[in-house]
Amino acid sequence: MSELPESGLVRKTFTIKQMDLPPSVQLTRRSLLRWFALSFGLISEKESRDTVLNVLDALFFILLKKGQNPSTLEIQAYINDKYHKKIGEKLLRYHLNRLIQLDLLQRKQNRYFLNNNPYSEQDNLAESFNHWIKKSVNESLDDISKVLEKISQSYKK
Repeated sequence: MSELPESGLVRKTFTIKQMDLPPSVQLTRRSLLRWFALSFGLISEKESRDTVLNVLDALFFILLKKGQNPSTLEIQAYINDKYHKKIGEKLLRYHLNRLIQLDLLQRKQNRYFLNNNPYSEQDNLAESFNHWIKKSVNESLDDISKVLEKISQSYKK
């Protein structure tokens, strides 16, 4: 199967689902994590495994509550202590790498850092998301709109 010439132009792929946000979702941290993971394409609608939720919980707890930049060993220890589950390093790195690819995280010297918005306070998760992800998605939507306008014009000639 041959590759389309435009495939080399792809910089990043986002999966975003438009979802309702009922008050019941906002009652527990776990349901908020599940809603985020589903809306951001980290899990699918029928996903029953909760590994990514455990990883997000561990990561955000260590980053935001403790104010530390965790290693994979610290994330594994948190998950083992809190959930009594062992997560292999390969699976853990898979989930962390997805967050790195989306620009939400950075890895430096085997530690994980929130990829902070350079124009806001440190460790502000929402501002980091807005700067690295929302901004990119909006730029992509603007480009799609421009292309659709040009396509429309090309058919009207």
